[in-house]
Amino acid sequence: MEITELLATFADPAKIKTMPPFQLLVGGLFTTLLGMGVTFVALIALQYLLVLFEKLPIFKDPPTQEAPKRRGPAPAKAPVQPSYAPNNEELVAAITVSLATMLETSASGIRIRSIRRIEDTSPAWARVGRLEQMLSRV
Repeated sequence: MEITELLATFADPAKIKTMPPFQLLVGGLFTTLLGMGVTFVALIALQYLLVLFEKLPIFKDPPTQEAPKRRGPAPAKAPVQPSYAPNNEELVAAITVSLATMLETSASGIRIRSIRRIEDTSPAWARVGRLEQMLSRV
């Protein structure tokens, strides 16, 4: 049986049940290779199409004007002022209570000596996701 006849036989579910196992195996493998081959060729064509679009002038970014170069040392950046008070008694109390609850101990045995803010290095999408989760709980 030729491959085209075998694939035509695969179109009819009633005929598939009467086929010998070897023909089922060959037909299944050929169908898999054919599907993967078409997908692979389509992805390669899409890649070349994207490369072609990058080279077209209508898709290029407009030229930007460069800022004039300054002479001399760069201006110093202003130090970032924290938006919280490091010695805030309410903040210390809230952290102490949350630690005591988490550690299942009394708050009198916990001493907080210093509070430092940690820089958030997570990407913007992660922060937005966390914010959406917190707002959905309300």
